[in-house]
Amino acid sequence: MPKKAKDACSLTLDRKLDWPDLHVLSHEQLRACVEVSKAITAELDPVRLIPTIMERISRLLPSETWSLFLLDEATQTLKFEISVDIDLDTVKDFRLALGQGVAGKAAQSQRLLVVDDVSQCEFFFDKVDGTTGQRTKSLICVPILYGGITLGVLEVVNPKNVDTVMLTQLRLLADYLAIAIENTRRYKLMKEMAVRDNLTGLFNQRYLYPTLKSQISRCRKANRPLSLIFMDMDDFKSVVDRLGHLNGSRALGEVAQRIQACISEPAFGVAYGGDEFVMVLPEFSRSRAVKLAAKIRRSVKNAPYLTRWGQQVALTASFGVATFPEDADDSTALLALADNAMFSVKNTGKDRINAKV
Repeated sequence: MPKKAKDACSLTLDRKLDWPDLHVLSHEQLRACVEVSKAITAELDPVRLIPTIMERISRLLPSETWSLFLLDEATQTLKFEISVDIDLDTVKDFRLALGQGVAGKAAQSQRLLVVDDVSQCEFFFDKVDGTTGQRTKSLICVPILYGGITLGVLEVVNPKNVDTVMLTQLRLLADYLAIAIENTRRYKLMKEMAVRDNLTGLFNQRYLYPTLKSQISRCRKANRPLSLIFMDMDDFKSVVDRLGHLNGSRALGEVAQRIQACISEPAFGVAYGGDEFVMVLPEFSRSRAVKLAAKIRRSVKNAPYLTRWGQQVALTASFGVATFPEDADDSTALLALADNAMFSVKNTGKDRINAKV
C-alpha cells in the first residue's frame, strides 16, 4: 500500500496523471483492458455509453462497488453518472464541489487518491453512506482527464486489493474513459449544431419537421392535444433598413432569448426562417397555448432591444395558434393553419394573437 498521510488519505501519485506503466500488467490483464477500451471508445451515443461502461468495467474492478462521477461544467460540481449496486434515484441530487470529499479532492488536484481508512479521513463525504445504507471503509478515486481538463472521477469503493497492477489498470481505464466521454460530447455537439440555428440557438426546420410528426404521433396515441404558435416579427424590415443586418441579427437573438425564457421542455422553439418563429407545445390545449402566446407577446413587447449596442429599439410580433386534433390531424396542415392564423393578424392590425377555430 502507498504510504499513509497523517489523515490516512494518501496520494498514489505526487504529480498529474501520465500514461501508466503497462509493463506491470500480464498479457491477459492488458488484453482485458484493451477489450474494455475498444468497447467504450467505439460508442458515440451518450445513451448507450453509460450501460456499456457499466457492463465492461464491472468485470475488471475487484471491489464491492464503484461509481462514475461526471463534472457538470455549468455548476462545476461532480454528479453521479453510474453507481453500481446503488439506486441512482437515491443519489441523483448529490453534488460534490471541486475539493469536497475524496472524489472532489481527486478532481481538483488531478491526482489519483487512495484512502486506506475513511474513518480517519477528514474530508471523506459520508452523506452517501447515510442515504444508501452502505458502509465505505476504503476508497480509490481516479480523476478522468482530457487535455489537462477534468471530466470526472472514477471511484472504487472498498477495493479487494490495492497494488501496482490494480492502480495501473485504473489509470489506463481512466485514460480510455476520458476519450470515450470526450468523443460522445463532441458527437452530441455535432448533432446539436446540425439541428440548431446558428443565429438564435433555437432549433431549425431540420429538427422541426420530424420531431413535430413524432410528437403528434405520441399525442395521438395518448389522446392528448398538441398546439403550435406561429410568430412573426412586425415591421422588422424597417429595423434592418434603419440599423443594418448586423443589428437586425442581434435583435433576433435577443427575441429568441425571450422565447426560451417562456417555454420549458418538452415544448421547444424553432427559428423558422427570417424573422419567423414556431413554438411546438406537446400536451398544450388551445387555451393553454393562447395563454403562453400572450406571455411571449408581452415579454417581446416590453423589452428594449440593442441597448448593449447603443440603441433603444421597440419590437412587437403577431401570433397564430393552431391545435391538434381539433384543427388538423397532421403536422403539415397544423403548421399551415397556425401560419394562416398569424397572417390574418398581420393583415388586421398586428401585435395580436389569433387562435384558429
